Amino acid sequence: MASNASNLQFSNSAVCEPPLNAALTLAKSLEKMKTLYQADQQAKFLNLQAETETLLHRLQELKQQRTSDEISDS
Repeated sequence: MASNASNLQFSNSAVCEPPLNAALTLAKSLEKMKTLYQADQQAKFLNLQAETETLLHRLQELKQQRTSDEISDS
């Protein structure tokens, strides 16, 4: 059972940790977006991006909570 818990921790960390160059990629994407889209479209995109990040963080929290619950149950 210990290996199962270890696997859960590994898969959770592999999914949850952003790539090291995420900030650079985001900056490049924002610059590209500014040149390609009008202000209203940029605002919609940024709102969708913020919602996506919020949902991703919530998903990560739920995964971590589930992992913690499974480890404490065993």
